[in-house]
Amino acid sequence: MNIDKNLILEACLQKQNDLIESFTNRLENMESDAMDHDHSPSQSESRTAGKMELLNAIGKELEFAQREMEFLKNLDPSKVSDVVEPGAVVVTNKMTFYICVSIEKFEVEGNEFFGMSFKAPIYAVMRGLAKGTTFKYNETEYDILDIY
Repeated sequence: MNIDKNLILEACLQKQNDLIESFTNRLENMESDAMDHDHSPSQSESRTAGKMELLNAIGKELEFAQREMEFLKNLDPSKVSDVVEPGAVVVTNKMTFYICVSIEKFEVEGNEFFGMSFKAPIYAVMRGLAKGTTFKYNETEYDILDIY
C-alpha cells in the first residue's frame, strides 16, 4: 500500500474541519440557549452556572481542535519519511497510522488509517523507528512493514 499522502492529509483536514464545525454549532446553540431571556423564575442560578461551565469546556475543545487544524495545515505531504515522525504514514501488521493529530479511523481509497498524535504515548514508543522494526505497546506487538 502506498496511498498518495496528499489524499491522506486531505481526509484528515476534512475530518478535523467536521469536528470544528460540530463544536462551533454546539457552542452557538448553547450560547443562544444560555442567553435566552425567556427563563422561567423556577430556574436557578446554579443551572446557569452549569451551562456556562459547559460552554467554557466546549470552547476549550474548539480551541484545541483549531490548534490541531493548524498543525495539520503545516504538514508537508510531499516529504518522504524513512522513520516514524510527524507526517509519516506507518504501515504495521495491525493497522496503518498517519502521524499527525488524533483522528479516529478514516478511509482513503478503501484503506483504513488512524490519525496518531505526536503527543500520544504510543508515538513516544515508536518515534524514530524504521521499516522492519518491531515495537510493543500495551502488550501488543507491532511490526513496521513500511513507512512513507
